[in-house]
Amino acid sequence: MTSGAGGDPRDLPLYDTAAPRSRVLDELRDLYRYRDLLLNLILRSITARYKRSVLGILWTLLDPLLTMAVMAVIFSALFAQSQRAYPVYLLSALVIWNFFSQSTTQAMGDLVYGGSLMGKVYMPRSVFAVAAVGAGLVNVIVSLLPLFLLMLIFRTPLTATLLFLPIALATVALFSLGFSLLMSTFAVYFADVMNIHRILLRLLMYLSGVFYTLDVLPNWLKPIVNVNPLYHLISLFRAPIYNGVMPESVSLFVALGATSAMLLVGYSAYMRVSDDFAYRL
Repeated sequence: MTSGAGGDPRDLPLYDTAAPRSRVLDELRDLYRYRDLLLNLILRSITARYKRSVLGILWTLLDPLLTMAVMAVIFSALFAQSQRAYPVYLLSALVIWNFFSQSTTQAMGDLVYGGSLMGKVYMPRSVFAVAAVGAGLVNVIVSLLPLFLLMLIFRTPLTATLLFLPIALATVALFSLGFSLLMSTFAVYFADVMNIHRILLRLLMYLSGVFYTLDVLPNWLKPIVNVNPLYHLISLFRAPIYNGVMPESVSLFVALGATSAMLLVGYSAYMRVSDDFAYRL
């Protein structure tokens, strides 16, 4: 056997299959190496959503505002009386909720309908989920503009605790990534998972404290909401914006613990069977 360059094959680097390797580090390296592909997928996700829309990307601003307006009218009679600056309270949760629901839905759809590319060209296995979460982060950052505008209108104080928002967003993003990987794993094998996911989102929304506080709930329902990680993830984001304080230690502990567990379980399940996706999609 000779080398293509005419040199001694003994000079070529050897690949030791028995050498320990970290699949996490390998995946991170691949994501960085294929960063142009990742960026293109993020841009495609953003532009495709509003491709035929007259207002285009402006819907990123209008969608949470219109949703907030509708929900504020519907729930004002129940909750607005006990909450000052209720639109700020509501929108600060909707921004995070939309991020979670849209990114997880997008991740599953992109993998199921575009994952056949994995059998044709090499790409990082988690690229679709990471791109969906990346696109969701772009939408969140844009959505902060109307949120801060509402804060000014309703004279909600702008405090130094707003510096905590990047940490809150990063935590929600990692939780969404882990959840996306887990649900995408099931969606490849069971098409009904995408429909189940939509129903699950409706249930989770009403159990996440998006438009109410815990004190308005009956005692039997409070523990159920308290064990929902999304309730605490929303609290991480809402506390600095609406109350001008750091999140409670309980919410921070639950959110970080749930995010770590979800990321570990989702990534482990996804990578364990990802080599089989090319034959399933």
